Amino acid sequence: MRRRNKNALLRLAVVFGILICLATVTAAVAHADSEGAGTVTASALNMRSQPSTASSVVTCLPRGTVVAITGSADGWYQVSYKGQSGYMSKDYVTYGVSGTGDFGTGTVTGTYVNVRSGPTTAYEAIGQANKGDTFSVTGVNGAFYQINYNGRTAYVYSAYVSLGSGSAGGQSAPASSTGSVSGTGVITGDYVNMRSGPGTGYTVLGTYNSGTKMTITGQSGDWYAVSYNGVSGYVYKQYLSQSGVTAEVQSMTETPAVTTAGVNLREGPSTAYTSKGVLSRGTAVTITGKSGQWYKVSWSGTSGYIYQDYLSTNVASAPAANSSAGEKIVAEAKKYMGVRYVYGGTSPSGFDCSGFVYYVYKQCGYSITRTASAQNSVGAYVSRSNLQPGDIIIFYNAGKTAIGHSGIYIGDGKFIHASSGGGKVMISGLNESYYNTRFYSARRVA
Repeated sequence: MRRRNKNALLRLAVVFGILICLATVTAAVAHADSEGAGTVTASALNMRSQPSTASSVVTCLPRGTVVAITGSADGWYQVSYKGQSGYMSKDYVTYGVSGTGDFGTGTVTGTYVNVRSGPTTAYEAIGQANKGDTFSVTGVNGAFYQINYNGRTAYVYSAYVSLGSGSAGGQSAPASSTGSVSGTGVITGDYVNMRSGPGTGYTVLGTYNSGTKMTITGQSGDWYAVSYNGVSGYVYKQYLSQSGVTAEVQSMTETPAVTTAGVNLREGPSTAYTSKGVLSRGTAVTITGKSGQWYKVSWSGTSGYIYQDYLSTNVASAPAANSSAGEKIVAEAKKYMGVRYVYGGTSPSGFDCSGFVYYVYKQCGYSITRTASAQNSVGAYVSRSNLQPGDIIIFYNAGKTAIGHSGIYIGDGKFIHASSGGGKVMISGLNESYYNTRFYSARRVA
């Protein structure tokens, strides 16, 4: 009797285990394609505002475009691409757990968000990001975005990142802007429409295939103004090669300016040109010319273009340095020479770079922000040639893709900082090759 009861219990346990496995597999299948990357397989595929062909078109993407898949519903994928979100039919999108591509600029929406070495929470955190920090998003892997972080590939949970169109902070030139762009463009896709205005809501004037050459006469937002066989209209810039496009630049007297928001420095005067990097708010540049609504600028030995709305020529001079306050800050900083480097550290038991600056200033009676990128907004801008002891110095990261380091100037071309490479609080020279080529900005608080 006992044996029969025991066997019955065993059979019941096996059946129960099988049911659990089936439920797990079913759940996995049901959600297998709800997050990841999708590749457009149609020659041109509409992204729609709702999961229905009756809904409005958000944008149209060509074959081969990789989008981020954030969900699925009734034969449609919910997708995001360079700041635009909508739905695409599953029939024309190939699903993949991971994929790489140009997804635009990601802006962190949470605080103390872990940056990890791999695309799951099982991987170690190699850093943290805070609200407003921006990264170049270069791929998708499940529920994580692949980013460029301090010159290396890293991952951030997608729920804490908002994809922008390519301008940091999600800012871009208004769709109504027109740039002075001219040259010859070549259609790169099949069945590409020329429309009467710069949007999918305008009348189709003609449809053209790959290789068709058109004269580019201007630009309005994401559309080129073109002329072909006596017909003038607009073509979505993604389907028209930039090869041969030249910009007319009007020379100007060199004028100092600062950026009013995080913004891309581009190779040419439109959002169609590649970004050379993202400049944070308050970055000093020199205006040397203008093309349409874009300024040509010089910055840190590099020239490029910035949209006019994101530059201010009202550059206030930094207040005269308070020598006694500056020397007090330097003296306080030197007390902690040799203290070990600890990521996230903000006390004498261990500092990271910005934590060291934050702590020293706090001991001297100043309340400043915690991260290096945020410290670039405190006080007033100071040029490198006008540095005084006590000024905060901001540096690029190793890959020169974003702000990554801060320290305190102590005079004679030197600064004190918590060095991750040196493993401690130490003094380095601004003219050392690494720091000289990564100098970003300086701020005066005292």
